Amino acid sequence: MNLRAPAKVNLYLKVVGKRPDGYHELLTVMVPIRLFDEIVLEKADTGISVRAPGCGCNERNNLAFKAAELFLKETGVRAGVSIRISKRIPPGAGLGGGSSDASSVIMGMNELFKTGLSRTELMKMAGKIGADCPFFFLGRPYLMGGRGDVPLHEVTLEPRSYFIVTPPLEISTAKVYSHLKCPLTRERKSYKIINEVAKKGIAPEQWLENDLEKPAFGICPELERVRSELLDAGALGVIMSGSGSSVLGIFQNEEHLCSGMSRIRRHEGYRYVPTTSLTGGSHGDYRGKGVSSQG
Repeated sequence: MNLRAPAKVNLYLKVVGKRPDGYHELLTVMVPIRLFDEIVLEKADTGISVRAPGCGCNERNNLAFKAAELFLKETGVRAGVSIRISKRIPPGAGLGGGSSDASSVIMGMNELFKTGLSRTELMKMAGKIGADCPFFFLGRPYLMGGRGDVPLHEVTLEPRSYFIVTPPLEISTAKVYSHLKCPLTRERKSYKIINEVAKKGIAPEQWLENDLEKPAFGICPELERVRSELLDAGALGVIMSGSGSSVLGIFQNEEHLCSGMSRIRRHEGYRYVPTTSLTGGSHGDYRGKGVSSQG
């Protein structure tokens, strides 16, 4: 079985407060984009094998392995699975590649082994792997709450072209959060974003906000330089995705994007990816759809 696991970007990320369980309460607008990891799933008699060159971790620490292990345990399927991943999404870059791989493995195994679990059941299972994982079952832009794992509202975005710049570095999410000064409550702002996204259509560049930018820029000042370079290239707005290190520029359309790409300064080792958002309803909609990349 061949799957494509899409990356995501966060257009809006507000840290509402600290939860009793130690996690942070978030409100975030997450958008699946046309940048994919390629995954091949095959049944095996026993065991789990994962081959994922370039993932930056060993087999058992790979979220795809953990997802397969959890799926077999919770469903009681007595078989194994072979997983091959061709990485296109940079690891540790705030684009959700590992979480997307894990979610795609769970969705794919549900189909491969004909276990018939509902999307709700699969999302609950995926939430045990990582906070981002449930989002990838939705297949469209969504406002997420909780740890980033609770769907609140579907978001309708005006069409835009995106340009993602990823420096050759990984930023520890834990380190970024440790540098964050988190207020006790933000109830009024929280309700404002919930009410606004329920309306029909929002311009992405008008909602760009990320509470993790300031601490991340303090840890890696070069991210602020990337932000300035995207603005100088004509982006309507710029935001860091998640806890970094990818920085996203928003352009009006493909023509505007091409103009910006010709103007931006290039750096050795950086990745530059022009893309758009996805609107498919399930992982199956991602199959056979490409992405153009440059860098």
